Amino acid sequence: MLVYRNLSILLFFWSGLSHIVQAAEPDFIRESIRARGMGNAFTAVANDEMVLFYNPAGLRSVHYNMYHIVGFNTTINENINNLGKSSGSFSSIGDLAGKNIHNEIDIGLLSHVNSRFGWSIFGNTFTDLQVRNPIFPYFQAKLYFQYGIAVGMAWSFLDYQLDFGIGGKLATRKGIDRKLHIADEEIIELVEDKKTTKLMKLAQTSETSLVPDLGVIYHFDSIQNMEPKVALSLQNIGGLQFGNAGKVPMTMNLGLSTESELNGFDITLSADYRDLIDGQEMVSDGNYLSDRNVKLGVEFGWNRLFNGHHLISLRAGRNGPYNSVGWSANLFGFKIDFAKYSEEIGGFAGELEDKRTSIQLSLIF
Repeated sequence: MLVYRNLSILLFFWSGLSHIVQAAEPDFIRESIRARGMGNAFTAVANDEMVLFYNPAGLRSVHYNMYHIVGFNTTINENINNLGKSSGSFSSIGDLAGKNIHNEIDIGLLSHVNSRFGWSIFGNTFTDLQVRNPIFPYFQAKLYFQYGIAVGMAWSFLDYQLDFGIGGKLATRKGIDRKLHIADEEIIELVEDKKTTKLMKLAQTSETSLVPDLGVIYHFDSIQNMEPKVALSLQNIGGLQFGNAGKVPMTMNLGLSTESELNGFDITLSADYRDLIDGQEMVSDGNYLSDRNVKLGVEFGWNRLFNGHHLISLRAGRNGPYNSVGWSANLFGFKIDFAKYSEEIGGFAGELEDKRTSIQLSLIF
């Protein structure tokens, strides 16, 4: 009982920090709320202030000068709400076993993209904590804060049918990415001596990493009011290495999309297969592909405004085995984005669903 009580103290200590712990889900630097509402099928669609985090060739699909003055978003999962309920929910470490505690806070500022080049300055925290075993507890823990800048440029060839983009990210991450067992020295020190020195030193580990990105998009001739295109992106070439704070592997992403107009609505359909080279190690042994890497999305937008976004947008998608929905309200510069989606945190598609909600407020001109 004493051990459980003190481990509860540890959980409270971690929850008081901006931290990250993940189970088996992809690592990333930054994700778009718009993309999450579309099942993250965004490789060929990317054409807004988040383009540099998906495909730098998408800059050629940006037809406005977009100035993202500031944006704030947060993401939580359902289990965080349960933490605040009565003793009937999560009253012990055993009740937490196998459940994921997830929170993200992201701030973007002074970003600018147009059809030729762009940059984006960002900072975010990530919390994802999971207790794996209630008898001999260990924590699957990623705990970090990161900040950096993404830049990119793009060109068109073959009479504007082929777009090519090159970009890069410079990021600094402070935190930890490791498994912590009840027998680890840091846990014993905290439980027995009430000292947090080693945990704090781990959380203050800081590493900086620089990686390039490449992307191509090929536009096919219009077919019955549809503008199909296929895209390929190489993200985080060589991998972002943050030492004890983890890494973000290189991924190769393939995407398809079409854009059309119907009765005043702009309609986008998209499909992705993320991580063709399995850099994230999401494919089960003996297989070549994984259902969890398949992404499907649709977006309906009405009345595109001066900042490149529609006045109202509605979205839906399929992120691997799970559905997603989202919407945006673009009030002449002040923009609200919402997405409700699920992430697979188990070992294979459909094993362990983690339901999440994202909301973002931003100023875009």
